[in-house]
Amino acid sequence: MNAPDDFPQPRALFSIEAEQAVLGGLMLDNGAIDRINGLEPAHFYRDDHREVFGAIYRLVLANRPADVVTVFEALQSQGKSERCGGLGYLTDLAQRTPSAANIARYAEIVRDRALLRETAVAARKVLELVESPGPTKGAEAVDRAQGLFADLAQVGVRRGPKMIGELMESVITQVDERYHSGIEPGISTGIESIDRALNGGLHAGNLVIVAGRPSMGKTALTTDIGLNIADAGLSVLLDSMEMSDAEIVARALANRGRINLSALLRGRLEDSDWPRLTWAVQNMGDMRFAIDDTPAMSLLEVKTKAKAHKRKHGLDLLIVDYLGLMSGGEEKMRTQQIGAYSRGLKALAKELDIPVVALSQLSRKNEERPDKRPMLSDLRDSGDIEQDADVVLFVHRPEMYDPNNEALKGYAEVLIRKNRNGALCDVPLLYKGPVTKFEDWTGPLPMVSAGAAARKRGIAADL
Repeated sequence: MNAPDDFPQPRALFSIEAEQAVLGGLMLDNGAIDRINGLEPAHFYRDDHREVFGAIYRLVLANRPADVVTVFEALQSQGKSERCGGLGYLTDLAQRTPSAANIARYAEIVRDRALLRETAVAARKVLELVESPGPTKGAEAVDRAQGLFADLAQVGVRRGPKMIGELMESVITQVDERYHSGIEPGISTGIESIDRALNGGLHAGNLVIVAGRPSMGKTALTTDIGLNIADAGLSVLLDSMEMSDAEIVARALANRGRINLSALLRGRLEDSDWPRLTWAVQNMGDMRFAIDDTPAMSLLEVKTKAKAHKRKHGLDLLIVDYLGLMSGGEEKMRTQQIGAYSRGLKALAKELDIPVVALSQLSRKNEERPDKRPMLSDLRDSGDIEQDADVVLFVHRPEMYDPNNEALKGYAEVLIRKNRNGALCDVPLLYKGPVTKFEDWTGPLPMVSAGAAARKRGIAADL
């Protein structure tokens, strides 16, 4: 009748009386098993109690009576009856329990003590990890510690099947609240047409992939969205592995102040630009928009920094720019590494309960097609990206392939090619390149020249 762990357990970490009351109550009333709320053998401190509970559970599950005699016979058939105290101890358990009326509370005590023991075990593991010499880095130790304690948060959280009638009530309540408040679900991107296409914007727990060929405006779009979200008072973290923090700040100032980025970088501002620059500086001064320009971050670094940022400043949106520049991982092939990154970011979105936006490059396959419009198979390095993502957006600017078509100047499209909870569609936008800003497109859509692709191929051949 020893405890399952050789490490001495303080009395506060177990309740023998509660365990005995659960076992006695179940043998008095087998139907009480429906009120123990997912109690399992592993929750019991004493090994003999685990065995008795297992025998009772198996008998009830087989629609056979589980009383003192039948439980004893079940244990005896397995050669465990003496180990569990024999018939005398089982009889004592049943006689000492007046009824099964309070079995739910007894079971709750047993589960609670099990959680405390698991917490103690996790704390010891963390201490051993920190004190034991080895190759483990500080960041890795913190991440493993966070993982251990995050897992504990799910212990005792029982999720079981529910009838649809039970579930409808909360859904209808949400629908009613949104109807009367007019507030859409999700976090608004600040671009109305994208919000409509994504059922209100970016949603917590979702991994959103924004992809495109170079110079299409992926970073500009995501930074613009991030600034819009931060401007609404929310907290945004941008992991920029491609651009320096100074470049991102310059783009943000141009974006908010509607100032020509090139003129800003060269210090050639017009007199009319200075008031707008002053306004942008004042407007952005209190924004909760953080930039980390550490190059080639690993998935571990991204996760650790995001968790720390959320603890210190709150976090409503994480932007990773971009997947192809992340490093590390145990996988040998690059495609497998990228897949591990996308899976890790999806898990992080669910863990932190925030949307994660990750940028990705496209292969050159789209340029071989006449209309140049990208598709999911063009995602570079890994097909896992498509699988892991909740939403996949392609940034496409036809003017890049038909520069002489004046009607296409500033015209951009966000092609929604995966939308787990919504429709697939094309969102027309206006891209103001000099100030790196996207806005809703107004007016008729431009006609894309049918011969643009052929001319492009002809020019390339001539060169």
